[in-house]
Amino acid sequence: MMVRKTLISLLFIVILFVFIKPINSTMISVFNIADGPAVVTKGHYGTSLIVEISFSDETLLDWLKTVKEPYPLLLLDAAWIERSPEHLKVIQERRLPTGLLGPEDSVDKPIDLAVVQKDINIYEKYFQETPLWFATRNHQYSQDLQNNLFQQQMNILSPSLIWKGEKTPKLQKGDFVFMSLHQNSNISFKELNTFLQQNKFMSIEENIFGYKVQTKKSP
Repeated sequence: MMVRKTLISLLFIVILFVFIKPINSTMISVFNIADGPAVVTKGHYGTSLIVEISFSDETLLDWLKTVKEPYPLLLLDAAWIERSPEHLKVIQERRLPTGLLGPEDSVDKPIDLAVVQKDINIYEKYFQETPLWFATRNHQYSQDLQNNLFQQQMNILSPSLIWKGEKTPKLQKGDFVFMSLHQNSNISFKELNTFLQQNKFMSIEENIFGYKVQTKKSP
């Protein structure tokens, strides 16, 4: 009788753990947002900032050290990754969310997938995992590229709107706001910090799923 009560109690605890465990502590290994190859341009629950990075200087390093949560998603250029060890150290120590910024693509003139794979390999070398998020510089995607990234369980992002440092645009629920930190960018970090303070951003995962997700890529 005692053994039966114990088993029932254990079963009840397991059920409670499964159904009452807080969603915001969920750990998932990999995921595809869609059931097939797709480009995701919007979430559902708020707005998210995605920062493309391909240029380094001390100002960027200081910003990476001080940017506050909720952190924007950083899409990193592969060549930038290789030449920016100090920046990478800060990103990894602070666990800033990252993805891969790929080269330009086109439906009419698809990119060589070997070039994209080389960039993926560089990301994996430095981060010890496959990027969960991906975007090309021109936000265009051939079908071959979409199929290839889907097979590797990488999710393709494209902007709802692009912020270039001008007056704050009118944001809508679900928006993915892209901005670039390239060599020819004119956005100052003062403008960027003001933009972050003036708007309530959330992580990509929270925007898409409605709750925070701890994501970890499986080896």
